[in-house]
Amino acid sequence: MTSAAYQVNNAQSVRRAPRVRVVRGGHFHFGRAKEFMRQIASVLVIVVFLALITAIVAGQAKLTEISGDIDAKRTELADAQTTYEYLSGKMDEISNSANIDEVAQSRLGLVKTDPSQVTYLRLDDESIIEKSNSKTDEILDGLYTAALSLIGSFEP
Repeated sequence: MTSAAYQVNNAQSVRRAPRVRVVRGGHFHFGRAKEFMRQIASVLVIVVFLALITAIVAGQAKLTEISGDIDAKRTELADAQTTYEYLSGKMDEISNSANIDEVAQSRLGLVKTDPSQVTYLRLDDESIIEKSNSKTDEILDGLYTAALSLIGSFEP
């Protein structure tokens, strides 16, 4: 006898595979990490941009300060050049031979020498000139020497 195979056609017993469909741009586990990295990149770009702006502003401030220093030095140089030119003119005026005589006579009260007032001496190599000292000169020389030795004893 042959028997018929047992067939179960029960709807519950048949399992169907779930329907899967592929969609682009789905949510993955790395979605939050990617968004966090984008935010960090944005913050870094902003920080770099602000750093560059700060560097430019600081550079401009330093440039302005140095420009002010240069202008001050140029003013000092112009003043020094003016003073130099004035003094050079005065020196040329004074060093002129005609002006030297005028300055010596008018300002200093000097007079020209008379050739009869000048005496020239010619000494031999072994000539000795002795000056006779009076008693008063000897006493003053002694006091002078004593004063110098007294002052010298105070020095360490």
